[in-house]
Amino acid sequence: MLKKEPFIPDTVEFPFGRHLTAVTKLYVGALRKKFEHLDIERHYSVLILIEHTKGNCTQQYIADFLQKDKTSMVGIIDSLVKKGYIKRVTNPLDRREYFIRLTDKALKTLPEIHQGIHELNTRATKGLSKQEVVDFHKKLRLISANLVKEPAYKIVASFEKVKQE
Repeated sequence: MLKKEPFIPDTVEFPFGRHLTAVTKLYVGALRKKFEHLDIERHYSVLILIEHTKGNCTQQYIADFLQKDKTSMVGIIDSLVKKGYIKRVTNPLDRREYFIRLTDKALKTLPEIHQGIHELNTRATKGLSKQEVVDFHKKLRLISANLVKEPAYKIVASFEKVKQE
């Protein structure tokens, strides 16, 4: 541990992904702590996405939207099915395809998830105006859209819990 933090001027250009990674680790850690009593790990976004598509989304749609590979997505869906949060329903127009739908258990849990996310988002953006928060989200979407066009290696981020010593 450094006894005194070195001064690094704001003009030094670091990859901004470094800051995004640091914020993500802090945010995900706080969110997982907030919801540790729920048995859904960190898959809140899956439930929220299904909720907003009114249950008319497929496993592939979820994987594409959340940028997850097929293998990871199968594990996530299987886990949420096993825990009773979602179910697979055969698409009547294509029996090879399944819609992913929420169960009553998920519908009862989602208000708590929405409230917890709202509370954490509010604390995380303390000091920013509502417009600054809206602009921040727009800028993140723009940065993401720009980076999708760049040649890149596929990176996997797991955000597994680390045992405290």
